[in-house]
Amino acid sequence: MDFSQIRLLLGLLQEAGIPVCIIGEFALNYNNAPRVVHDLELCVPADDLGAAKSVFESQEGLLEIEDKTKYNLYTQYKKGFPRFRSYSKPRFYVVIFTDKHYHLDPLQKCVIYQKEHQHTREYSRELLDSFSPDEIATLPFPRFTPLFRGFCRSYIETQEATAAMAAECLVDGININEEWCHAHFDPPESAESGFALRLVNSRGSRIDDFSLNQVTCFIPDLQEAQRLQRIPGFYE
Repeated sequence: MDFSQIRLLLGLLQEAGIPVCIIGEFALNYNNAPRVVHDLELCVPADDLGAAKSVFESQEGLLEIEDKTKYNLYTQYKKGFPRFRSYSKPRFYVVIFTDKHYHLDPLQKCVIYQKEHQHTREYSRELLDSFSPDEIATLPFPRFTPLFRGFCRSYIETQEATAAMAAECLVDGININEEWCHAHFDPPESAESGFALRLVNSRGSRIDDFSLNQVTCFIPDLQEAQRLQRIPGFYE
């Protein structure tokens, strides 16, 4: 799906007074994880889920509810949340999640502020392949820390494989280290922190023997690693 379609859907929710951010595969792309985007995954406050669903249902000729979705190990996490498909072709799909599901509540405090994009225009090439820097700066993405902690917590609570894979992608995409984990998990000896540290300490094992990458399986060198940590939303 293209930028104009995403902005249209975000605008419909924002005009209805519903806070929203982009999660899922697009959010992983934002943080330098090379993931193919299957659905546009949006996150709204839990109390606004019904209203958000109604907003999309009211748009005649734009979206229709997709009620025949077949789930598997990698898509099971979407079950129970409203999923739409476009009338237009090529088809695209949209899923609405709650901030509580992603441990991003309250949502408003977990979204990157617009002004942060004014200070740096460093973005992952994984997202620059799809959008321009000016377009990226207008899209509401979650901050790195609550997104990563949320995936770690989801995995500890549910043992859901997709949460573990997403957390691993964030480690390899941004190259956080032990010091970062100790500083951003409270308490630092929590189960979530222990899981994060295991992902951090196993970074090297995920670099293919034939890869030229020196930092992580997604980052070739230290210069690129330093650049990626200037992406808006990484620092608090």
